[in-house]
Amino acid sequence: MDYLSFRNFRQFERTRREIRLPCDLLLDQRFRDLPDAWKGHLLCLLLLAARMNNVLPTHPHKLESLIGATEPVELEPLRPFIRYIAPDRMCDEDRTARIHIPDGIRMAVLLRDGGRCRKCRSATKLEMDHIVPVSKGGDTEESNLQTLCRRCNRAKSRKLVPRF
Repeated sequence: MDYLSFRNFRQFERTRREIRLPCDLLLDQRFRDLPDAWKGHLLCLLLLAARMNNVLPTHPHKLESLIGATEPVELEPLRPFIRYIAPDRMCDEDRTARIHIPDGIRMAVLLRDGGRCRKCRSATKLEMDHIVPVSKGGDTEESNLQTLCRRCNRAKSRKLVPRF
């Protein structure tokens, strides 16, 4: 399964809770030529990209669901702003931070969980968690992984520490 991401996303990114829109976007002829509904979709997809580490599914119906669109999401007109990526061609920066979980599995779990913590539904500081820890025999496969925020993941870790 391929994914899509925004080109030059760093110019928009601030935090996982907000993005920065440069005023030059209004002067960009590619943006100006888009119908108003597609401009709205583009902005909503930018917000979603901030929450999902700039890795979005390519399936239009899934995108419509994630941004709450009332009109179909058309990806082809947004082509100047997005690029398609295969799971095995993810950014090296992302890869070094999470060496033990393959990016393809990581993205599948993140998409499955809707880009939110499965415990508290937070969309910030997300991490991959092994439901059954590797130290207890758990595997690194999609069925044994879940998306948790840092706080919920740490709380789970504290509960797993044996008490003497």
